[in-house]
Amino acid sequence: MMTIWSKLNDTGLKSEQIAFQIRSHIEAGLLKPGDKLPTQRRLAEHLEITVGTVTRAYALAHQQGLVETRTGSGSYVKSIQARSHYWGEKRPDQQHLGLWQNTAVDMQRAPKLQTLFSSYLDQDDYLEELLDDDFSQSPLQARKTLCQWMLNHGINMQEEHLFFSYGVQHGLNLSIYALDLVGESLLCEAQVYPGLITLAKQLNIRLYPVRLDEDGLCPYDLQTQLEKHHCRAIYLTPTLQNPTTAVMPLTRRQQILELCQQHKVTIIEDDVCGLLPAKRPTSFINLDPDSVIHLNGFSKGALKGLRFGFLHCPASMIESFKSAIRASAWNTSPMLVDLAMQWITRGYADQALKQQRELLQQRAQLLRHILKPFDYHYHDGSLHVWLRLPDMWTSHSFAAQAKLKGVEVADAEHFCINRKSIPNNVRLSLGQVKSNVELETALSIIQELLLSPPETKFELM
Repeated sequence: MMTIWSKLNDTGLKSEQIAFQIRSHIEAGLLKPGDKLPTQRRLAEHLEITVGTVTRAYALAHQQGLVETRTGSGSYVKSIQARSHYWGEKRPDQQHLGLWQNTAVDMQRAPKLQTLFSSYLDQDDYLEELLDDDFSQSPLQARKTLCQWMLNHGINMQEEHLFFSYGVQHGLNLSIYALDLVGESLLCEAQVYPGLITLAKQLNIRLYPVRLDEDGLCPYDLQTQLEKHHCRAIYLTPTLQNPTTAVMPLTRRQQILELCQQHKVTIIEDDVCGLLPAKRPTSFINLDPDSVIHLNGFSKGALKGLRFGFLHCPASMIESFKSAIRASAWNTSPMLVDLAMQWITRGYADQALKQQRELLQQRAQLLRHILKPFDYHYHDGSLHVWLRLPDMWTSHSFAAQAKLKGVEVADAEHFCINRKSIPNNVRLSLGQVKSNVELETALSIIQELLLSPPETKFELM
């Protein structure tokens, strides 16, 4: 029972960390309704903290409806009763250990969100204003706040060039419409974010792949594709490329930018994971804001699940983006934007990024320990791993057999424009599973498969 309780870190309140572990263990099925929690003294000794900290943690879990106290008996996981919840039902695929979805590691969000929601309830007039459907007021202060926060992280933005979106995927949609690329063509990386492939199919956009190497997009192949296809834009993820994890060095970025400038090609820079590495080269937007659309958001670190994104566009495209936003969503919800700005100004966003980096370091240590003998690409701060498979496996057969063993991974086919040239890789996401224990179990299963020949029925697939 005590093995499920992980040691605490120095980021955030320890009582909140324990309450978060209780919630995570319940969601993962490690704690079931009616299970008795360890005594406060026993858990305090195990975690090397004070009894008072555990007392506060159990009280917080009680406030969140996770546990109940029985006089003279202790604390127990609360029985599940009928509640007005419209989300969270388990799907059949959640019976597997998920390494397929590129998501941030779960952190303690609920206590901070409860604080923010409570603050709105104390400001009736302001809450009514946020819920008004009159979007004529430009949220200048919000844009200034976001620009300053991004500047603190080394990215230069101007308020008048900044737009809010419902996540980076929405920002990508807006970019396609603002560039008037529907029915046209677009350059992109040879292995690319699957959301772009889906979007291109929906909007009848022809994608032309550019080769990748260990530093990202290859300049010589970009030159060839620019001369061959005469595209007006290119989509790329220069920092923690999805799926290869490549981080493009500054000299390579300058080469790519020079080629795009020569051919008058707009760069759509997807920087959704750009704030995760502790050190990284400067963004394309810093090199030339007049030819770069910069996409960013909260989902991979600052606040997973909020669906808050933002983009910065060249001056020449401001009116086009205004039209694209009106056509797609009219505007971004003031409530969403205000919540995101409160998350920044209270310091929660920076705390979350710091904690996300620390959690990823822990998970990367497990990765290196378990998959050390194997060929994989990983960069510090990345949410995923690009695993090269032994020749006896194909990407598809490995993914299929891993699923039979209880682990879901992302087949390389999902990332490829050219389905005739699929690399012998799978992507493993480090953030999807609920705990380090689950990740260790999943990676151990992957290790066993890598050491074993595929079953005959998978060799023939």
